[in-house]
Amino acid sequence: MKEILKRLNAAIEAGNAADDAWEKDPENAELEKAFDETYKAEYEIRKELAAAIVKATAGQIDEQTAFKMTYNPKLAELIESAA
Repeated sequence: MKEILKRLNAAIEAGNAADDAWEKDPENAELEKAFDETYKAEYEIRKELAAAIVKATAGQIDEQTAFKMTYNPKLAELIESAA
């Protein structure tokens, strides 16, 4: 899960950078597309992390709850403490 979390953090940073660039030039279709792609990548990694949480908890945490957990800034601490 730590590796997935690292990838998620990188995707979030990339998404923030793409969003910042697009905000500076909102009429630029290429910047909008770049933002959309980074957002989709972040979403897919969140789904992957949620599935890993479900597996690690043997289903005690359902996928919907696990997905919501991926937005919690304290999740990294929780994963570290569980390791």
